[in-house]
Amino acid sequence: MILLLLGAPGSGKGTISSILISKHGFRQISTGDLLREEVASGSALGKQIDEIMKSGKFVSADLVNNLVKERITQYEQQKKSIVLDGYPRNVEQANFLAKYVNIDKVVELHVDQETLLKRLGGRLICPICNKAYNINTTSEYAPKKVDDKYMCDKCDVELFQRKDDNIETIKKRLEVYEEQTLPLVKYYSDRDLLVRIDATNNTESLVKTILS
Repeated sequence: MILLLLGAPGSGKGTISSILISKHGFRQISTGDLLREEVASGSALGKQIDEIMKSGKFVSADLVNNLVKERITQYEQQKKSIVLDGYPRNVEQANFLAKYVNIDKVVELHVDQETLLKRLGGRLICPICNKAYNINTTSEYAPKKVDDKYMCDKCDVELFQRKDDNIETIKKRLEVYEEQTLPLVKYYSDRDLLVRIDATNNTESLVKTILS
C-alpha cells in the first residue's frame, strides 16, 4: 500500500506517520527527514539545503524528486507499505510521482491556522531520538521540565527548537503551502483518491480512519 498524507506544516503528518510505522509496518518517506539527513552529512549540497530551509522556502523540485524516487525504489524492493509525508508538494511533483507509482489513498489533514501556529511555535525536538514535543499542549506530547529546561522523557537530554520553527518563518511556510500545495487537493480529488479529515482529533482515531 502507498499512502499519501497532505497537510500544512504542523498538521500532524509526522506523528501519524510514526504510528503507521511503529504499529502497522509502514516505511515513511518524509522529504523533511531526507533533506535533514543531507544537511547533517555536512556535504556542499547539505549546506545549500540548510540555507534554503532556514529562509522558509522549498528546495528545488528536481533535487527532492530524485531523493524520493531513490527511497521509493528501495522500499518497493523490500515489499513494504509506504507513507509519503510532505511529498508531493505541488502538481508538478505529483505528475513526476505518477510516472513511477500508483497511489492507493490520499488523505488531507485539515487544521485551522491558529492551531498550526501554536503547534509549530511550541514544537521542541529531541536531538537523539528525534521525538517531537510541544510546550503548548497538556497531552502526552508535552515535555517534562527539569531546572527550567525541557527534557526528552526517553533520552533524558535537553530538547531544542528547529531554526525553521520560529513564527516569522512558520507564517512564510504556511503562505508557500497555500500557494503551491493546495492545488493537490483538486488534483487528487479529480482522480477520486482524496479523503479529507479533521486532524485536530486524537491521533489513534485518525489512524483508524485513514486505514479504514
